[in-house]
Amino acid sequence: MDVLATEYDQIDWGIVGIGVRSVDKSISTVLQAQDGLYTLISKGSVETDINVRIIGSIIGYIFAPDEPERALATLMHPDTKIVSMTITVSGYDIGMTNIDIQHDLQHPQTPRTVFGFLTHALDGRRRASLAPFTILSCDNVQQNGEVAKRCILEFTKALNNVELLDYIQTKVTFPNSMGKITPATTDADRHYVYLHCGIADGCPVVAESFMQWVVEDSFCSGRPPLELLTNVPYNVLLTEHVEAYECMKMRLLNAAHTAMCYLGYLMGYTYIHEIMSEKNMQFFIEHLMSDEVTPVLSPVPNVDLAEYKRKIIERFSNRHMKDTVSRVCMDGASKFPKYLVPTIVEQLKRGVIPYFCAMAVGSWIRYFGGKDESGQSIVLRDVLADELQLQKLASEARFTAIEMLRVRQVFGDLANNKLFAETVQDAVKLLYEEGSKAALEKWIGRVDYSHK
Repeated sequence: MDVLATEYDQIDWGIVGIGVRSVDKSISTVLQAQDGLYTLISKGSVETDINVRIIGSIIGYIFAPDEPERALATLMHPDTKIVSMTITVSGYDIGMTNIDIQHDLQHPQTPRTVFGFLTHALDGRRRASLAPFTILSCDNVQQNGEVAKRCILEFTKALNNVELLDYIQTKVTFPNSMGKITPATTDADRHYVYLHCGIADGCPVVAESFMQWVVEDSFCSGRPPLELLTNVPYNVLLTEHVEAYECMKMRLLNAAHTAMCYLGYLMGYTYIHEIMSEKNMQFFIEHLMSDEVTPVLSPVPNVDLAEYKRKIIERFSNRHMKDTVSRVCMDGASKFPKYLVPTIVEQLKRGVIPYFCAMAVGSWIRYFGGKDESGQSIVLRDVLADELQLQKLASEARFTAIEMLRVRQVFGDLANNKLFAETVQDAVKLLYEEGSKAALEKWIGRVDYSHK
């Protein structure tokens, strides 16, 4: 749990950060020493497009392991209206047998987990006949509000507190939201801020200039006037349904990211923006989005898809962000089912073979072969793939990709489509025989010919 939004009167809002994990100790120390101030550096794709701001919205920070009573008191204060949280995807893997969860069920005054703090704070507000706060997940998780709600309800049911369960189910809201990923602060970021801005900041935030926050307008105890931030550069969009925007992001931006990273790695690139310097790679990404994804994408209210796709290319090409290819290559087995497989399935229903998606699948299988094109070992970081023993299958897929496609947890029923399976096999064979750059050039030539 990273931030707590607090309302002091009808106009002014402030933020109190609450760090729950032991790793939050360092940021607690820094923010307290800096009176809650930090530097925000926004970098565009052009050298001169750099904006520096000092952010002063954080009015306090509590390191909960040292001060659990103070953290609970802040959460239970009637001025507290919204609790936003960023706990990463793994933070929602709530296991009721976990030692910290078990502790929180027995010790409501000194919880250790985010779910313990939130649930016991809500119970305190209920007993004091106070309105609840909104719980706003900001994690990069599909339907993050619903996921947060399921975790809170599971914890509450384990408490056997019927009154609290009814209070949460009938009064607390959990808006879904969709934003952008901001990279973790590095020593290089701190050095940049000191060198270029003359600011000694222990926790600067360096991010791309693009901003977009789509949030479900469902706040049970009021909210800041977010409707005033709908224009550039803030791009806040209040909506009743976030799903269409999440689908757009996953099938365009996330799918393109996933489709390009394995080819880029095989080509020897370190950063995402370097991949985009390849003319054929840009063609590949543009046509994957326009020819294969867009035709099967549901309409998205108030979004110019052509402009959205143009902005994706611009963002991927931003050399200031230094987004590593190896980072994007992580956990492909979990990404393909969400980002690319739905598009493939829809195209196959139409009787269309999505050739660019097939190449994306083929490049992932080739990447899982374990060695790059210079014979160096590839360090594979993919939890689900390890569980499914996919590296062994991939090494055999040089000869037949069908075994990889039969892994239902990743590809569903795609192996049943003989023509698509053969197309993926052609891509894998070409990648092994010709190398990634030559294979992509030949593939584009084939696709161009098939569309004539």
